[in-house]
Amino acid sequence: MPSKFMITGRDFVNQVLAEIENSVLKPLEDIESSVEGILEGIAEGMNLERPRVIATINPVNECGDLVSSDKGCQVIAGRYLPEESVILIHYKVDMNTIIHLFAHHVHAVEMGRTRYAQVRKLEELRLPWELRPTEVIAIYRTAQLIKALSARAWRTYNEEVKPRIKEIDERLGNVRLMVNYLERQVEHVISSRKPI
Repeated sequence: MPSKFMITGRDFVNQVLAEIENSVLKPLEDIESSVEGILEGIAEGMNLERPRVIATINPVNECGDLVSSDKGCQVIAGRYLPEESVILIHYKVDMNTIIHLFAHHVHAVEMGRTRYAQVRKLEELRLPWELRPTEVIAIYRTAQLIKALSARAWRTYNEEVKPRIKEIDERLGNVRLMVNYLERQVEHVISSRKPI
């Protein structure tokens, strides 16, 4: 028969998992869906495929998601992954960044995603961010795309994305406290079971 701690512990774990799902994962999915809706409208007007959007609470850096910022990699608000046709965004993304990353997607589709990825990797090895030709093109295109952005796209950002950002900000601390509490409880159980 399971002990009372195990039942309570399992219930608490389920509560933590539900809190992660409702307070972090669901709002991230809502941000992804809203941003994809914004990009869908632009992509249709340009007769392009829409990229997939992935929102994260993890820091994103210019060197790729597995390289830490202490290696000289600048933390950024998002990254375009041409091989996967994915726009990776930090959940606190602004409209300028969304459109800038879409501009990279437009360039990649025009050039061919494989070729674009090769050019981009070579640029990343040789040049700082602000001097990369693909960035210069994206900056220019961003200005063009922002000018043509519909009122509906701005409304979607303001009414759907911004509230989810605020929701995550407000609830993330509580989720972290719950996980922290669970870790301390597990450490206590482990330390009480160690032989002396």
